[in-house]
Parts: sequence; structure tokens; C-alpha cells
Amino acid sequence: MRTRLTSPFDALFFTVWALLLLPLEAASSERKIGMIAMEQILYGFENDQGEKTGALYDLLVEIRKTSGIGLPVVIQPAKRLLATMFRGQKNCTAVIDSPDVINSLDVIEPIGYTLAAGILPVAGIKLKEYSSLKKIKIAVPLGIVFDDKFHSDKTLNKVSTPKYINGIRMMKLGRVEAVAGAVSVLKFIAKQEGLSHHFFDEPLIFTESDLYLVCSFQLNNNERNTLQQAVIKLRSSGKVQGIFNRYFSVAN
Repeated sequence: MRTRLTSPFDALFFTVWALLLLPLEAASSERKIGMIAMEQILYGFENDQGEKTGALYDLLVEIRKTSGIGLPVVIQPAKRLLATMFRGQKNCTAVIDSPDVINSLDVIEPIGYTLAAGILPVAGIKLKEYSSLKKIKIAVPLGIVFDDKFHSDKTLNKVSTPKYINGIRMMKLGRVEAVAGAVSVLKFIAKQEGLSHHFFDEPLIFTESDLYLVCSFQLNNNERNTLQQAVIKLRSSGKVQGIFNRYFSVAN
């Protein structure tokens, strides 16, 4: 049975309520966008005080604050993060550019920071070219992919490790001569493990990749544009560089 509007006041109230409902629903939708930082030392982690921190975590917090969009930032392991991003829900994260990212997610805007990835050897190991890798044992953390040739090369002596820190500890114990990954992250973890920069030789750099804010394709144009403008504002104001300097300058 339909409810009939019995007075002009009822009709006016219904109209006002309907108009107010639209922006409220839009705001609710924007708040439901997940903001996810990858779990990794220097990227997203809990410090000794149990506080969430990390360069990508802090970056996403600032993007959320500036844009007014998104749920509180959470930290997830790499595999879970990727599964969440492809679940068909509204989610965003910050990652380096790669063919998989470009083809599978909506690239919103460059963050304004570049990460170098490659092989970091122990002191005394000179990695002048790719062929130098054939003489050493290399720890390769799970989920780390930066060069197709290296990762598909079965002639190299590679040892899989759960995380960066496991690779650094294996190097510390003399079980491997090098670790693969983002060089700044590896050096940061090594410093936390009590190793100085003298412990390492010069890295063999494979790629220098830009960081991007990427989201699932479920975001609408307004949400996408608002997030894009937030990144542009943070980048031009110097806040992006400030965030990364707080973490990555410690690693170098």
C-alpha cells in the first residue's frame, strides 16, 4: 500500500529529505574506499611502540586527509593486498609501476618518488654486470619482482625468503652473498639489524621505478579526480618528498 502525502508540508519535507540524501550517500560511498599500505619494513609496519608507521602508510594517511576520501589506512602483506585490490571493491594503494599494475588497476597519479631495485651484495663482491650474479648465492624475498630476466633465470643460485629481513639475516650469517629488492629498504633493515653501510658493496641496479597511487576500477569519476588532485597538491607542496626523506634518508 502506497503512503500518500496529505499536506504541502509533507511534500516539502519529502523533497528536502530526498535532496539531502544524495550527497549523504555520495559521502558514505567515498568513506568506504579502502586505503591499503603494503606490509614491509619502511613501507608499512608497526614500530616498537606498536604504532603503525612507514613511508607508504604515512603517504596514504596524508592522501586520505587531504582528499577527505577513504577508510582509515590498513597494512596488509603483499599477497593479501593484491587479492584485496582485485576483489571488485573500492580500494586504493601505492605501488611502483609495472606491466601488471598498468594492465590490472586504475593508475590515478604519480606520487613523485622513484625507488631503485636490484641486487645488494656483501662487501667484497663486485657486481659489475649481470654475469657477475652467476658466481654468488642470492636471497630473493617472496613477492619481489623487478626484472623478468632475473626472476625467470634458472641458472642463478637463488634462495627464496619470506621477507626482506630474512634475506638480510642470511647475509649477516654468511649463508648468501647478496639480497634482491628495493635497495633503500634493504639498507634500512640492515641498519636495524646492527649492520653499517661498510657491510655492503655497490648494488647492481636493475630498475628505477616511479611510485603511483592506484585504485580498483570501481571508483567513480568524482572519487578518482578528488584523489588525483590530493596527490598533486601533496607532491607540489613538498609533503611527499618530506615523508620519504623521513624514512629513506635513514637508509642511505
